[in-house]
Amino acid sequence: MLKNYARKTVKFSALAVLLLICSCQIVLATESSVSVSPQTITASPQERFTVEIIVDPAGSEVFGAECTIHFDNTILKAIEQSKGDFLSQDGAETIEVANNINNELGVVEYGETRLGDPEIIGGATDSGVLASITFEAIGSGRCDLELESILADAAAQEIDAVVNGGTCIIEGEGVTVTVTNTETPVSTEPESTSSVTETPGFVVFSVIIGLSLASFLIYNRRFR
Repeated sequence: MLKNYARKTVKFSALAVLLLICSCQIVLATESSVSVSPQTITASPQERFTVEIIVDPAGSEVFGAECTIHFDNTILKAIEQSKGDFLSQDGAETIEVANNINNELGVVEYGETRLGDPEIIGGATDSGVLASITFEAIGSGRCDLELESILADAAAQEIDAVVNGGTCIIEGEGVTVTVTNTETPVSTEPESTSSVTETPGFVVFSVIIGLSLASFLIYNRRFR
């Protein structure tokens, strides 16, 4: 009798563990993400190449987004940065709240938010390109593309997501860029040694500005 009880207990425990693992995998699979893309780029020295910042909401409604890339300025030089169509994918109006390149610090920043009544336009729900950054190889060696990002909903609340950074290797005749999944939550505070002088999470503040501007425009239209 004791043996039967023990066997049932083991089977029940094994089933519980299996269900827990499956649940965790489902959660991970549906979590929002921000990633550098494509995973691999090969180029010749002095050649320019472009990487894209891809946002996958995974069911969330994204109203505002921010990303920051840190890179080694002795190996790479940021040439230009352009907005993508992620936040305007459904025709919504947007406004850039940051579009900065600082090669002295080795930092590229981008921030954007949708405009309008959040209850009417909602947030972006399909995957898309937030921003595109063009680099030029100016040195040799290994260079990590350290990506930080924050996503926000219409209420200016942060959306949990994972961030996938990258690595750039410049050797001899070519340049190779490989994305590495760091699985860093976007809500993680930047290290105190970071060279970025912006206040962490400025996109949330920017979203609030956007919402305020949208409300102001709607108010003027109603009482004009």
